[in-house]
Amino acid sequence: MSGETGSAQSRAGGRAGAVEGGGRATSFLQRALLRRRLRFLGRRRELALHDLGGFVFESHRLGQARPDLQERKLAALDAIDGEMAMLQRALEVREELTVLHEPGIASCPECRTIHDSAANYCPGCGRATAKRGA
Repeated sequence: MSGETGSAQSRAGGRAGAVEGGGRATSFLQRALLRRRLRFLGRRRELALHDLGGFVFESHRLGQARPDLQERKLAALDAIDGEMAMLQRALEVREELTVLHEPGIASCPECRTIHDSAANYCPGCGRATAKRGA
């Protein structure tokens, strides 16, 4: 299985090289591989944000500051964001709003305020929230 993954990654890498030069993904296979990588990076970014938040909290709670480790975690997140931006440009994806995957939490599409998913109105702008059943 690793051979299949390696060959797929090498094919994607060759095509991604053209994308890094500022081009756009044109073939169906190229776009599919880039979308898959973009989904993977989105999940990886979400995990990295959880990790960073937990690290900062535990460092504060224990009174043991580790700015060097915090900087490395921030640099890794910055690299993920940079690659995601490049892939979004190549795929011409315009995703303005980050999709939240936490149960019980939603965000307003108008003002982007985070609120409880059971709320009827946004606490930031007062607009009615979209209900799942409606």
